[in-house]
Amino acid sequence: MAGNLKPGDWPERVEPSGSKGAGIMNAKLGTKVLTVAGIMAFSAMGVVPALADNSVSQEITCPSPARTAAIANQTLTAVEFSQSQQQQTGTLTLTATDATCTGLGWNVTVQSSALGYTGSGSGSSIAAANLAIGTPNTPTQVSGQAVSAENGPKAVGTGGALNNSVEIIDALANYGMGSYTQTVPVTLTIPARSVVGTYTATLTVTISAGPGA
Repeated sequence: MAGNLKPGDWPERVEPSGSKGAGIMNAKLGTKVLTVAGIMAFSAMGVVPALADNSVSQEITCPSPARTAAIANQTLTAVEFSQSQQQQTGTLTLTATDATCTGLGWNVTVQSSALGYTGSGSGSSIAAANLAIGTPNTPTQVSGQAVSAENGPKAVGTGGALNNSVEIIDALANYGMGSYTQTVPVTLTIPARSVVGTYTATLTVTISAGPGA
């Protein structure tokens, strides 16, 4: 191309005032150079549309999230009227289920109301402190995760009077994800001269997230 240019085709050099540096090409040729340089600089900066990361995802849902516990109704064997204090024993059966799919673990406590009187006599309630449980038995798996002797569900404590909340079973985190039954011995101390009738308590059974204290 240089062989085809005539002397008048060469770009002018304009020396900046007071400058001894390189001159600047005229606007026509300079614009072409700057435009090319701009494209090269844009490409060098790597400004290109970003591509989405490649990924695979999987959601896990819980079909019926719930945590429940209940003790089956229990009727102790009848005793005769007595001038002396008596004791009657029985067995409570707990069913506990953790279907929350969270693996947080859980614990169950039991507490009783006073045993209210119904009948034709002048009877009065028997105090909740007179109803006590003994050492809870080892739970049995009904469904779901197997019982772990170390991590649960496992029996807790040695029982106590049910006027206070008593823990009877718990499971550590990542255990007890299923349904289980547990039997617990119970004893009612019947005051002397308790009149003929029926005495009934309401048990409060509470299942909470996390292992017990």
